[in-house]
Amino acid sequence: MDKADNAPNVYYARVRSHQTDLNAAMYHGAYLDLFDDARIETFRRIGYTYERMLAGNWGVFIRTVHCDFHAPAFMDDWISVTVSIPRLTTATMTARYECRRGEELLVAGENTYVFVDDSRKPLRVPRDLRALIEEYRDLLNLTT
Repeated sequence: MDKADNAPNVYYARVRSHQTDLNAAMYHGAYLDLFDDARIETFRRIGYTYERMLAGNWGVFIRTVHCDFHAPAFMDDWISVTVSIPRLTTATMTARYECRRGEELLVAGENTYVFVDDSRKPLRVPRDLRALIEEYRDLLNLTT
């Protein structure tokens, strides 16, 4: 996989020393940071920035996290994370992440996000975000 072939929902990174344990394997918690980077970049690339979220007076928090670890990534590996949004309800968004080294699946994860207004009260998924996800439903594999 080459950086130049980057689809909007595919994020590439190299495993760095601060992400590894004593065995030079990527620490399991580091995948959550990688997933967050991949989601942020995916939304930035399709037109939804942090500044746009702030202008809408809302925030997003993780409600649940699930990861299945299939194989370790190691120091200096070039890995990709593909982001999809398989579920969008009235009040939540589920993001799915597939982390790979080449074609080998390393980790599959899902995070469910909830939305809050600027006083931290629950919100429905913001309309403009929902519209953007709907617009990119094929790229993001939205099924519900």
